[in-house]
Amino acid sequence: MTEKNKTKGPQKKGDEYNEIQERLAAAIQAVLDQQLATQDPPEALETYERLQEEGFSEKEAMGLLGHVVSREVAELVSGTGVLNLARYIDSLSKLPLPFTEPKGLQPTEEDLPL
Repeated sequence: MTEKNKTKGPQKKGDEYNEIQERLAAAIQAVLDQQLATQDPPEALETYERLQEEGFSEKEAMGLLGHVVSREVAELVSGTGVLNLARYIDSLSKLPLPFTEPKGLQPTEEDLPL
């Protein structure tokens, strides 16, 4: 194996991985944009608004919703291939858990040791 091949292989794999990640992120964003625009399911918009009222930024709220969509896509792919809407709505109702603590329970600077 030449020196050139040693460095090209991993880089190419990294590029492919990054491209897949970008495409997945765009697809998840498109799903969320559609759900929020059409309010279908209405719980998606309700959760998005609730998270912002709880102190999460728009970006943080979208990220949390994206985690739930990602998990459902993984379940779809590995499972029956059918969306479990009840599980999805239940997951939305539990946000921000299990991905982060609610804003009121997150430590503040005053809570952190010196």
